[in-house]
Amino acid sequence: MEKLLNKIFEGFSPYIPGEQPQEENYIKLNTNENPFPPSKKIIDEIKRGIDSSIKKYPDPLCLQLRKTISKCYDFPVENIFAGNGSDEILRLCITAFSSVKEKIVFLYPSYPLYEVLTIIADRKPVKIKTNNDFSIPARFITGFTDCMKIIANPDSPSGRFHSIETIEEIVKKSKRVVVIDEAYVDFAKENCLGLVKKYKNVVVTRSFSKSFSLAGIRLGYCFASSELIQALMSIKDSYNLNAITQYAGIVAMKNYPIMKKNCEKIIRIRKFLAKELVQIGFNVFPSSTNFLLVEPPDKNGKLLYEKLKEKKILVRYFNNIPCLHKYVRITIGNIKDTKKLLKVIREFYAKII
Repeated sequence: MEKLLNKIFEGFSPYIPGEQPQEENYIKLNTNENPFPPSKKIIDEIKRGIDSSIKKYPDPLCLQLRKTISKCYDFPVENIFAGNGSDEILRLCITAFSSVKEKIVFLYPSYPLYEVLTIIADRKPVKIKTNNDFSIPARFITGFTDCMKIIANPDSPSGRFHSIETIEEIVKKSKRVVVIDEAYVDFAKENCLGLVKKYKNVVVTRSFSKSFSLAGIRLGYCFASSELIQALMSIKDSYNLNAITQYAGIVAMKNYPIMKKNCEKIIRIRKFLAKELVQIGFNVFPSSTNFLLVEPPDKNGKLLYEKLKEKKILVRYFNNIPCLHKYVRITIGNIKDTKKLLKVIREFYAKII
């Protein structure tokens, strides 16, 4: 059988998404989905826009969607690309901006898909361990200047926002493309979009999955120089975004203020949850995302994950990342689910501490 498969499968470990239970009675705080659904206004408008035109192929250039994003962010259309989730954009970036057997450099721990996409593309993953506080080590900033780099900012699973000055230093020293994955940036105070206007080697990716509450439509977008955008256009699938997804993205982007209000609610609940967990005895890392990385009082992340799961509450435990075994990552839920989470945690640690 091995002769039928690509050699990348030798020792290959696929990316494993967070648990998606089939039962509906779970509180899901493990995959960083938005706890607040799209407003009825947005859902109704999407429904009205779906008509018999779907018998035709969708716009291969996603022009109306890109124009809507352009207007919202005041960026030229030629500097915007739309993809089947930001994951597709990351895959296309690796293909477009590096060659077979070249190194792709990223931090560790970070989004595990970076390594998977690198291996699938027959490139060599180089994982640079973060500092103990999950900040970027000097080796990543000043080294590997002739390699493509990928940086999640804010990062996952730490939630840390790396300063724009640090990211810019990386960009300035790099001779190759630097991809800045801003999937969580709508929960942060700053972003790196300004670097796209200053440097030709920057790609900033964004997602509709987290802040826009549209993970199910699989839609991402990115900003870059027109030359880099054209490269992505030339290698994408002919019709990489279906018509319904394109229309949903247009509607959501036109209702940008609704998204920002939901983000503000999540940030308030994030602050509340962090404060309560600290009082219980947790070590809580600062977060600019819709989740918290936390270290329980007994430093046993697996035990907390298991006890919460017994109570039908799912959080993320990174079983395959040894340096994270002390921690769990908790998605910010609505206030009702957050209070239920805290009740279970208080009861559990009252018994063992």
